[in-house]
Amino acid sequence: MELTQAAFDDLRRSIHRLCGIVLNDDKEYLIRHRLEPVAARCGCHNFDEFCAKLAGGEAARLQEAIVEAITTHETAFFRDQHPFDALRQQILPDLVRNRRKESNRTRRPIRLWCAGAATGQEPYSLAVLIHELAGASRADGPQPDDFSILATDVSATALATAKTGAYQQREIERGLTASQIHKYFELCGDRWVARPMLRKLMEFRRVNLIQPFSSLGAFDLILCRNVLIYFDEATRRKICDQFHAMLPEGGWLLLGSAENLYGVSDRFLSVRFGKTLVYRKQSSPEIDDSS
Repeated sequence: MELTQAAFDDLRRSIHRLCGIVLNDDKEYLIRHRLEPVAARCGCHNFDEFCAKLAGGEAARLQEAIVEAITTHETAFFRDQHPFDALRQQILPDLVRNRRKESNRTRRPIRLWCAGAATGQEPYSLAVLIHELAGASRADGPQPDDFSILATDVSATALATAKTGAYQQREIERGLTASQIHKYFELCGDRWVARPMLRKLMEFRRVNLIQPFSSLGAFDLILCRNVLIYFDEATRRKICDQFHAMLPEGGWLLLGSAENLYGVSDRFLSVRFGKTLVYRKQSSPEIDDSS
């Protein structure tokens, strides 16, 4: 299908406006690969026709299809592993300690947000981690009900999968041990489905990070992994400013392994736990970084 320079420029401007993703001059192949099936389903013979439809009465429906096609849903349970080691050994215990300082009257759940949750493996990994932390604690230690997890994504299709909590064998084996699979998931037909113990911690909502989202409330930990790399610097700055406002003093921000806040925000303190670099709204002398 022919992709003229004018159509390419028009489409990448539309993509940036719709979901913030920046496509450079060398991304024509991505437009062809992701959007050609969408254009063909609309009866278009080339991308100029598709752009014309996008500017017409079918705009809303086509915009939705473009967002679904262009966003990346690559994920896995316990992806990269070392950030989850930092969560297990340092960050979650720190949040639990801070919660204990609150009076019983003001005590609230520890709120965790997976921004860019895709098909849900990351928030379910967090839920597994929380149950394992509770299981390894004393009787008066943290309980799973002390936590809540918000999972969001711009893709309605990805979120629908996340809400079902149902995964194929190859997906469930990618990051989970055999004991974790059988303890936290049950086989239903040809899919492994998250058990209620995980699902009760979850809330799923569709959120587009290029639109204001501070109404989601305050969070103690925000995971926004492998998302900011798709945005331009101005968009990254706006997003991180909102993250900062939504975190309390001592709250944590965890980005992807290839992401950092250099040139984006100087409002966080960077803290390294082994291979994992995380960001904090303020430092805490109680953390023992012995990793």
